[in-house]
Amino acid sequence: MSAGAPRAVIVHYHLFKNGGTSIERMLQDALGDRWTGFDHASSGARIATRELEAFLAERPALRAVSSHQLVPPPPGDGFEVTPIVFLRDPLARVRSAWLFEWQKQPRLEAPKGTLAEYVRAKLDVSDVNVIANFQTSRLSHADPDNPRQAFGRHDQQALDRACRWLDALPFFGLVERFAESIDWMRPVMRQRFPDLELVEHRENVLQDPATTRHARIESLRAEIGDALFDELAVRNQLDLQLYAYAQGRFSCALDAVRAGAGTRAATDRAPGEGTGPLRRIVNLYQGARHG
Repeated sequence: MSAGAPRAVIVHYHLFKNGGTSIERMLQDALGDRWTGFDHASSGARIATRELEAFLAERPALRAVSSHQLVPPPPGDGFEVTPIVFLRDPLARVRSAWLFEWQKQPRLEAPKGTLAEYVRAKLDVSDVNVIANFQTSRLSHADPDNPRQAFGRHDQQALDRACRWLDALPFFGLVERFAESIDWMRPVMRQRFPDLELVEHRENVLQDPATTRHARIESLRAEIGDALFDELAVRNQLDLQLYAYAQGRFSCALDAVRAGAGTRAATDRAPGEGTGPLRRIVNLYQGARHG
């Protein structure tokens, strides 16, 4: 890299229970010690953009970093960043969160409580947590100096920021379409990192990957009951809208890549095209028991 040229680096935003361990394995296998994780010991910690910039500046050999705690925006001056982020259906991911937090993490033979008890406990704690608008709250950050921001369960401006951030990415993934996500990722990485060989892995999978998204959601509803399911859906209204928007963008982008339109065309959007209210996706989940 010539003097003054921006430093090319991959920044992996490892959202909890969104397929991130599989991506970490891919990057580690491809890059060895030129990849690292970056998280603080406290599980509640957050990492701002400026802190990541300092971390990278002290480690000039690094080409990729993964973090559970990092929030947007990506590093700016002096860096050419390729972000990696995967989104997941906010209701389909609840069981995985329960199995991890109430069984795997405490190293128990069985969960310490039922799935319904887990959901109730989480919803009673705060407006936003790992199963309530988690993805929108993380991806809507805009301040490079402050990793925390005010966020409420009805924050439509946060949803808009998260959608705009997705629009700006060269690619993003969906856990439910993992293999296709890698298909979109590979041409982008080849263009930016020609020597990077990505081999697909699936790690830390706590649900049967053969189970459909619809089946997982129906199983969740049946297990926790209609009233709690409806409350959970309402508490994820922003994430449901974000995921619906991401699904549409993903399908259009993947079609463009497969048609040979190129990686930039895959994420281009017609002028004036917006996110729209997308309330129908919330209604779909709330009315699932009637369908």
